[in-house]
Amino acid sequence: MNYSKDDAIRIVTKYSEVYDKELNGRNLLFLCMDKHKAVSYIEFAFHDYNFMHLTGLKPACDGLKATDFYRRCLGHKLSPDDFAFAPDGTTPMKLDVLPLVICRNLSANMVGDFNSPHPKLYTEKAAGSTKAYIGFVKDVLTSEYVPNTVVKEDMRMSVTDYKRVIAVYRKKRGEEKYAERVYLSGKIDWSRIQYPKVYSYLPKPEG
Repeated sequence: MNYSKDDAIRIVTKYSEVYDKELNGRNLLFLCMDKHKAVSYIEFAFHDYNFMHLTGLKPACDGLKATDFYRRCLGHKLSPDDFAFAPDGTTPMKLDVLPLVICRNLSANMVGDFNSPHPKLYTEKAAGSTKAYIGFVKDVLTSEYVPNTVVKEDMRMSVTDYKRVIAVYRKKRGEEKYAERVYLSGKIDWSRIQYPKVYSYLPKPEG
């Protein structure tokens, strides 16, 4: 689909509000199961300065920081003069799937290590589905995995050793423990599942 700047403003404004409600200032815990039924985990963190990287839009001038972009989206004050589309043509694809991935569990049923032939795409971890995924890199200051890109592609084409997501939990930054479950996979024999020790406090679903 071809997008005008007005289209882009409409989309990123709407989904900045969803991001603010569901992800900003929060951590997501993904519990994942491999083919041997072993359960592992990975955590992702979401900040206000991460949102712009998911939109595919670039600042039109060096003065517009990622946090400023986010505030302008939330305040319905983003101008066509504030941004440009990515020169590599990826912006429309990111805007296409933004409604899918910006939600409380990222619409993700797989997690894996990024290993793609795309020469201009750098990320480290991926969480998503056969339709799209979010890429994550480790923040050098906080050592958290934070989002840095969105890709419209079957995630299995871009990762190695992907694992099935069996549950996702969410907490606000600063909270000690996870308590809110935002995703649960079906067709799991929970009586045979052993959570990682650090998260053994989480109650297992019944059934």
